[in-house]
Order: sequence, then structure tokens, then C-alpha cells
Amino acid sequence: MKRLLCFLAAACLYAQPGRGPAVKSPEIAPDGKVTFRLRAPNANEVAVTGIGERLVMTKDGHGVWSATTGALKPDLYTYAFTLDGVSIVDPSNPLRKTAYAGVGSSMMRVPGPSLVEPAAGARGVVAHHFYHSASIGDDRDYYVYTPPNYDPHRKEPYPVFFVLHGLGDDAAAWTNVGAANTILDNLIDSGKAKPMIMVNTLGYGNADGPAGAMRPDMIRMFAKALIEEVLPQVEKQYHVAKDRNARAIAGLSMGGAEAFYTGLNHIDKFAYVGSMSGAFIMWPRANPQPPAPRAAAPGEAPGRGGRSGRRPRLETADFEKNFPNLTAKSASQLKLLWMGCGTDDGLLGVNRQFAAWMKSKDIRFRDEEVPGFAHVWPLWRQNLAELAPQLFQ
Repeated sequence: MKRLLCFLAAACLYAQPGRGPAVKSPEIAPDGKVTFRLRAPNANEVAVTGIGERLVMTKDGHGVWSATTGALKPDLYTYAFTLDGVSIVDPSNPLRKTAYAGVGSSMMRVPGPSLVEPAAGARGVVAHHFYHSASIGDDRDYYVYTPPNYDPHRKEPYPVFFVLHGLGDDAAAWTNVGAANTILDNLIDSGKAKPMIMVNTLGYGNADGPAGAMRPDMIRMFAKALIEEVLPQVEKQYHVAKDRNARAIAGLSMGGAEAFYTGLNHIDKFAYVGSMSGAFIMWPRANPQPPAPRAAAPGEAPGRGGRSGRRPRLETADFEKNFPNLTAKSASQLKLLWMGCGTDDGLLGVNRQFAAWMKSKDIRFRDEEVPGFAHVWPLWRQNLAELAPQLFQ
């Protein structure tokens, strides 16, 4: 960590040495065009990455590099600067997409009608909780969203929705870049979704975080911590229903694999189970083999296991190992079993494999493949906006 902090300090000093006119970045025009700026007089090449194709910047006489995008549609965007081959955040922009083991990336919102634009109505509240996990052996956190006008004394307890993040992210991801609290505010305000409590818990099932994410027992340990530690705490701290019919669990990428593993092995606890671009390659394998291709982190290209590399595959035995008690009869207790994936996602193959396995067992589920999307946040925000209204009806 000390080395990382020293590196970041050096990068920022290199990027913005000395004094000069204030640099405004990003500057968002009314037409949706965005201008990025970085003071780096000693740099040889600077570019913006993360927003479509790499955007090369040009330097003026004051050592300030700049570049302007085409019109961007209203949404949340993440980006970084590449300065002579080194990726850094925008030092002029305090808005960040957080990460579990790293500096994350810079973030901006292009205003306008979108899923992430706050409604004019009442807003919910997000609270940050900390606890020591006895089962995992470390200190960790989770976030709880309470809906607009939350009443801890109302007669009917609130349903609870666990929404899990992906590999590389932290517990704040769904509110930080996923805008899940704003999406739920808007859906609840418009009457499209029932008022619900959302829980976003840290998704790593071991103290090593992302570095240990491919350990065979990682997802099993996560499920144990969620059910035996996080769920009881939420039920003690908030006015939530303790009926399985008022509980849902879903997640993206790694979180999708965790949501299916947890929910489908604990149907007595959850009546609604969903996966968005599920990284099912992270499930324990029936037959030990070399490490599976790494699941792409949220927002990155599929990489290994995606279109540019070997496509990950699972075997029927892997599904049987992870879901030994899942049958058409047990799954019939679920009010909703939902899975979605983009057609350009490198994980589409394993999602189709699992869907075919469930069909072979006559398990009923809803499956959605969205054309034109890879492993990206805009799809998962859309997934959440489609999934939430189907819950607790």
C-alpha cells in the first residue's frame, strides 16, 4: 500500500507540476460533449481511456493537454488518463469510482433524462455499516439503502433486496457507480417498484479480497457470511420482513455467481434470485484443473475468456456439484429466477451453458440476452431497473 501511495503522489506531481491557471476537467457542455484537461508540460503523450475508443489529447503552450468527445448520452461514465503509458485518475476531478484494491478511476455524470438522473420526489438514505466477520476472519462493511419516507414503525415490514458487486469492486460499487439508490428512488417514486430495503455487502469470501477470488471455497464462504452474519444484522438494525417471500438476491459478474450459488442453495431463505452477466466460471469445479480464465472486472473488456481469448467453459458435473439439490420441484418455490447477459460479453457462453442445464432439469426461469452489450455498467443499471419492479409483487 505504501508503494502504491508513493506512486500516486509521484504521478500527480508529474502531471501537474508548478503553478498556472486552474485546469477545469471534465467540462461538460449542454450538448453532451465533454472536454478533458490535464496539466503535464513534461509528458510526451497523453490520452483519455475508458470512454469508447482511446481519445488522444493535444498540448497547448501552457503545458495543458486537452481533448473533446463527441456528444455523449446522459449517463454515468468512468475514465482515466494514460500519461506516457501510466494510467492515472483525473487530478482535477474529485469524483471517483472506488475499487477494493486500487485507486479506481475518475467518474462523471452527463446530465439529462436517464436511469441515473435523480427524480424530483423524495430520496432514500444510504447508511454505511462495519462489522468483524468471524467466519472469514477480517473486518468488512456493507451499505443499506432505505427507501424514501422509510418508517421503522410501520405495520408491514419492508422487503429486503441483496445486490452484489463484481470482481475488483467494493461494497460501495452499486451506489457509487451503479446508482442503484437513485434507480430505486425513481422506480419507487413512479410507483413501478415497491418500497424496499437494499443491502450491498462486500463480496469477497476471504480476507485476501480480489487476489483470492478464484479460491475454490471463496463463494461458499461468502454465502456463509451473508446468511449467518450480514442477514441477521440487517434484520436486527432495520424493519425488514423475515419471510423468504420478502427476500431477493441478485448481483453482477462475480456477484451474479454468488447470488445464484447463495440463493439456489438456500431457497428456504430467498424467493427471488437473479444474475447479471454471471461469472459462473468462479464456481468450484467438479474436477480439479488449471485456474479458470479470470472473470473480467466490471467495465473492462472480456479479455481472457472473452472474444479476444479462450472462451471459458464448464461441465455438467460442475453444475451438479454446486447445486446438488436444485430440481424442478425445489425451484418451483421461487417466485422469480432471472438471468441476463450481453451478447458481446465473453461470459455469454457459460451463461448459456447454465441455462441449458436448467432447461434439461425442467427448471423454469427468465432469460434475457441484450444485443450490443459487453461486460459494462450501463447494462447492469438497465438490468436493475428491469428486475426491481418484478420483485415482491
